[in-house]
Amino acid sequence: MTSGFQGTQENFDLIKPRLDEMASGEVRKFNLSVPTSVALSMRVWRSYKEDLARFVAAFKPEAFNPASYEDFSVRIGALWWADAVHNQTVDPTSGVQEALERAKPLHRKLSKAAGYLWDDDEEIGPVVASIRAGQGYADRADDLVRYAALFIENWAAAQGKCDVTKEDLEEAREVGARLLDAMTSVPAGDVAEIRDRRDRAGEYLRRAVDDIRDAAAYVFRKDPESMERYPSLYSGRRSTTKPGPKPETTVPEQYPDEK
Repeated sequence: MTSGFQGTQENFDLIKPRLDEMASGEVRKFNLSVPTSVALSMRVWRSYKEDLARFVAAFKPEAFNPASYEDFSVRIGALWWADAVHNQTVDPTSGVQEALERAKPLHRKLSKAAGYLWDDDEEIGPVVASIRAGQGYADRADDLVRYAALFIENWAAAQGKCDVTKEDLEEAREVGARLLDAMTSVPAGDVAEIRDRRDRAGEYLRRAVDDIRDAAAYVFRKDPESMERYPSLYSGRRSTTKPGPKPETTVPEQYPDEK
């Protein structure tokens, strides 16, 4: 997270018409992580707002129109949100770390109690052994659901004979179901669409950063130290080209402020 900034789906929806206009060949690959890109973009945006009067004085509106970048913070939020959705899709465990932390001690508790109660039971013992055989996050989630079902079905025999409570069983069902949902595979086509959505949001943000950097290179052409406040989203990229005319953009009347 960067300076407490929060991206939202609303940010993404505000700029989606612009993203839909991009041809696939216009969308470039990332060469920085999204958190780094967001941090650098926030730095550019703060510098731009500080220097806005100099930008306005240096350019005619048809050459550089500040209104084209009024949605800068929305672009940042859109990329942050799209990347979070992408990461959750590609690596679903990333969004359920809290559940995994809850699952570990609960799994140990239920496993220990089940072994104590039923390891030697001819009927239930094999069930406990089959639950213990699972490995990995998906099996861990399934274990919790199965343990909960086992204890609920045999609660009369378990109650008061171990430290497992009804609250533990409800939590096991909840956490297990949550983890199972997270482990559900996502169709490859959906992953590609989500990745494209993230890349388009990144491209739209980088265009604003590029334009502002190019303008800053002209405004601060005799002041290299000031240019250091306008980093690029491309490693090693340097630009001193004066920007050409920019198309007018339609911007919503209000935008979320970065925090």
